[in-house]
Amino acid sequence: MRYLLYFIYLGWHWGLNLAFFIIRHEIRGERKYGIRTIGTDNLAREVSEEDREHVAMYEPVNYYTATWLFDHLQSTDLHTTLLDVGCGKGRVLAMGAAYGFRTLAGIDLSPRLCASATEMQQLLYNRYQHIRITICCEDARQYTVPESVGVIFLFNPFDDVIMEGFIHRVKESLRRKHRPLKVLYANPQCKQLWLDAGFRETASFVKMDILKGSILVNNPT
Repeated sequence: MRYLLYFIYLGWHWGLNLAFFIIRHEIRGERKYGIRTIGTDNLAREVSEEDREHVAMYEPVNYYTATWLFDHLQSTDLHTTLLDVGCGKGRVLAMGAAYGFRTLAGIDLSPRLCASATEMQQLLYNRYQHIRITICCEDARQYTVPESVGVIFLFNPFDDVIMEGFIHRVKESLRRKHRPLKVLYANPQCKQLWLDAGFRETASFVKMDILKGSILVNNPT
């Protein structure tokens, strides 16, 4: 039933062709990673009235886009911390653990979604040895980005107002520890802000006019 409801949602907003494409990958992805993260969630009651206009409704990144982005990682990236900004129910954390990350962190503004991500954390602890996951319910503009973070995952979690504040926190972290940093950006609506901050795009894709992804890296030299 959850696949049918999500199919209807996708078809209504983006058309049947894209809905069929995404649902096929949803079924494969949920089975492959052994998780249940499909569906949408309205965050209107989860955030302050001031922030509602800046925060997107929860919808997990589709598996096609996430896989494309993860497949561009290098082995050295896996030895850093993966930070999922707007972690939702923890889909990207599960994928990151499967790809080989041993240290992961997720942040989200919604207490309800953070509770779901914490449930995912326990599932992953039972599945993988020597893994560390931190879940933080916090405004990204106030979050102190750990100096161990080498990969950031974004699925258009908020608009340019909050993104600008988050980029500021990222740059603070880079000033504390000069290092390479890679951003896996799905549906990169605020990509120009990262480019203006000194990052450069090393790869990108567009599929069916709607699905988009971008790899952004800083220049640590």
